[in-house]
Amino acid sequence: MRTLSRLRFPSLMEVDLPLSKSEGIRALISLYLLWRGRGETAMPPRDELIPDDAPDDLQVLYDGLQILLAGSGTDIRLSASASVSRFLVALAAAEGRRVSFRLTDNQLLRRPMCPLEDYLHGLGVSVERNDEQWVVNSSCLSVPRETIADARAWESSQFVSAIIYFSVAGNYPLAIHRQYSAPSSRYIALTIEYLRQVGVHLTWQADWIRFKPREQSDLTGLKTYVFHLPADYTSASYWLELQTLHPEIHKLVLRGIDPDSFHPDTRLLSFYNPFLDFITADDALTSSRRPVSGGVRPLSLDLSQNPDLFPTLFATVIGLGMETTFTGLSSLAYKESDRLGASLSIAQDLGWSADAFINVTPNGFTYTGVPRETEPEHVTLNHRGDHRLAMAFGVLATALDGT
Repeated sequence: MRTLSRLRFPSLMEVDLPLSKSEGIRALISLYLLWRGRGETAMPPRDELIPDDAPDDLQVLYDGLQILLAGSGTDIRLSASASVSRFLVALAAAEGRRVSFRLTDNQLLRRPMCPLEDYLHGLGVSVERNDEQWVVNSSCLSVPRETIADARAWESSQFVSAIIYFSVAGNYPLAIHRQYSAPSSRYIALTIEYLRQVGVHLTWQADWIRFKPREQSDLTGLKTYVFHLPADYTSASYWLELQTLHPEIHKLVLRGIDPDSFHPDTRLLSFYNPFLDFITADDALTSSRRPVSGGVRPLSLDLSQNPDLFPTLFATVIGLGMETTFTGLSSLAYKESDRLGASLSIAQDLGWSADAFINVTPNGFTYTGVPRETEPEHVTLNHRGDHRLAMAFGVLATALDGT
């Protein structure tokens, strides 16, 4: 239990941000594929790739990739991260043997896996899952001349990326038919970009993504690979939320940000642009409060490419009383929690009336800008085991009067 109340902060704050999980995952897998293609049996030492304070999901991924590369061990630990689990299962399916995974967090059981399982089953790979372990057996794997995956019915960047990793690891032909300009496009582009950095090239034209097997399975043509993990934009969002909600914070310095990153959440800066000015220099982002004259026009935020930013942006705008329309939220029901429903419920617990949120659909809604109807003295928030809800509304709580 954490007790939060209204706080005041210094006028200048400087922060070292943690690593980006989504970019770190893709960089580690790209390195694994590079080493695997060269016939290596071990990853570079952990401390050369990721620091000790890296997110646990990156540690879990590194350990799993190390076991797969060695080609012998089968007991791979899984955390609650759906992306790590999906990618490791896909890579294990390309091994041509039996690999078992040990669950350490039951929350993983509620995360969808069927599109990947169905795709692998069609190629002769069995995936057996229960609440203690998952077993992937690809000893009967059979890949035709061209494997076509129709992703139009289950558009998801993680499933598309997992199938890409499976095909690249096994050097299997692949064609993915997906929705043109669908919501997850930029995350898929992030996967393809990190593969390009290790010499693996896919073609992407309109609604088709294709991978043509290399004539040689190794990647010896690439002499070096600069392994660099940028800072996490989601973590940056909580600090920008804090500054926006606390007028006393005049300047905020966030270290480790890569403004040229391919990560979709670089749009975070444009989302906060009505309130903050940004300068990037020397691997740091400096934000200053923007003078606002005559108020800010109602905001319209399309988060179809950035759904993970919703809790932070939602908490920010209700804290400001800023009229905002959100769209592109259809995937929020399948995150660590039902983030849309949970966020609206938490807002009501904090004192906002249900009438403050109109035109609510699974894809979006409008916050009317109405301030809190009540100021409850004490509130216990249920974050549903979702760290993004805990962080976003925890920051908001430090700016609320009377609670």
